[in-house]
Amino acid sequence: LYKELKDVKPQKRALIAILDTGVDAAHEDINANFKSTQAKYDTDKAGHGTHCAGIAAAVSNNNIGIASFSQDNSFVQVTSIKVLGDGGFGTQKTIIDGILEAADKGADVISLSLGGPSTDSRQQAYQKAVEYANRKGAIVVVAAGNANRNAKGFAPASAPGVITVSAVDTVLGRASFSNFVQDIDMAVAAPGVKIYSTFPGSQYQTFNGTSMATPYVSGLIGLMKSVKPALATK
Repeated sequence: LYKELKDVKPQKRALIAILDTGVDAAHEDINANFKSTQAKYDTDKAGHGTHCAGIAAAVSNNNIGIASFSQDNSFVQVTSIKVLGDGGFGTQKTIIDGILEAADKGADVISLSLGGPSTDSRQQAYQKAVEYANRKGAIVVVAAGNANRNAKGFAPASAPGVITVSAVDTVLGRASFSNFVQDIDMAVAAPGVKIYSTFPGSQYQTFNGTSMATPYVSGLIGLMKSVKPALATK
């Protein structure tokens, strides 16, 4: 990837919105790439959102912590929209409100490392929110889920218009916990096992999950949107 991007210049600095438990905006390996939308979103007691933010957009080549896809930090920046409580749980309303808010704040990529069992009414509500975000120019990326089941039965993983991400393990097989995505229209896989990333208090932790795979894809799409801002979901 570095070789391919060596002579490429960004057309814009794409904004990746992490919809999660918040993000530790002061983290040593996130702060320089962080854009605040509301101060109340810029802390993270759970750590999940901060871990995802580092995967998507950690500061590269600063001799600390980890690195993201953006090797010179001019391609992407990251923001936080807190949609989950400190215990890691939220409601469909808080998540949908977060999607709408992220779209209104100009997010190029909306990253959702969350979800739960689906119903027709939930799917319809998520679909409308995703359609709104798409019209605003955002690409929505969501986790497939960690139940070792068909992601078709989970939301927003199976909502029309999202890119759904399953997890692969260290030998590139489907992670044992990852939902499978062969029945999803737009789906990919990314690393989701033994992922080392940022954690609140300028710390670092290793986690597993489709939650970790999702921001890998979000970070890559952010990089693509910085080079080609008109890039859309379809």
